[in-house]
Amino acid sequence: MLSHFHYHALNFLPLSLGHLKHPPQRLYFTGQLELLHAPLKVALVGSRTPSQYTQHASATLAKTIAKYGGVVVSGGALGVDIIAQKNALPHTIMIAPCSLDRLYPPTNARIITQIAQKGLILSEYQKNCNPYRHSFLERNRLVVALSDCVIIPEANLHSGSMSSARLALMYQKPLFVLPQRLGESLGTQELLQRGKAQAIYDIELFCAKLAQDHHLSPPPSPQDTLLEFFKHAPTYEQAYARFGDLLAEYELQGLITRHNGYVVLA
Repeated sequence: MLSHFHYHALNFLPLSLGHLKHPPQRLYFTGQLELLHAPLKVALVGSRTPSQYTQHASATLAKTIAKYGGVVVSGGALGVDIIAQKNALPHTIMIAPCSLDRLYPPTNARIITQIAQKGLILSEYQKNCNPYRHSFLERNRLVVALSDCVIIPEANLHSGSMSSARLALMYQKPLFVLPQRLGESLGTQELLQRGKAQAIYDIELFCAKLAQDHHLSPPPSPQDTLLEFFKHAPTYEQAYARFGDLLAEYELQGLITRHNGYVVLA
């Protein structure tokens, strides 16, 4: 399936990719290049057929990483990859296994198009290049090398995700997995058993620690957002349109009050 993206050659190579044994000769991109300079980039890759538990946890991880100002890096594949990228938008970078005049996989075309518009897509192939078996491994090395750490929520023993785990260990990237039930996700279970990966037990605490380690400011709390909004003394109608029935709760807490049809800080 052909894409309709306008793409360009990148005039520099990210430093983390220059250290590869076989760095890309050139990169092509469509989207928002400033995402490459994010202080925290997290690879989030995994099974193409994740369990319901993994789907939910992957979505939550992606949203929380983005909330803290991090960027999710993945390969746009079915399953964990596209779930992560959809939920991180616009804070996501996709590495394509083909040239950017192709859309792969076509079943993910709608979300990939959103990534091209709001996030960033990179490829090391110039044009007329369909994905082949080796190009998925080549893509994986870029996903891992570009990232500060790697999360594999779920993976079978003999899978592409486990090749990404081996790359993470080779490139000395911190590697994290989700705790899974016995007999499931045997690849990540083996990584834990051998002490090659750490388990994520609390997504919010994990992402907060990552953000702190990479000097990211914590996201504003809902109350901070509220106080900023009411500094400008909106009308009650404007306030209700924004906060709905929460207005009554804020009034009971003594945070706001009504005055002549306007809502102001108490």
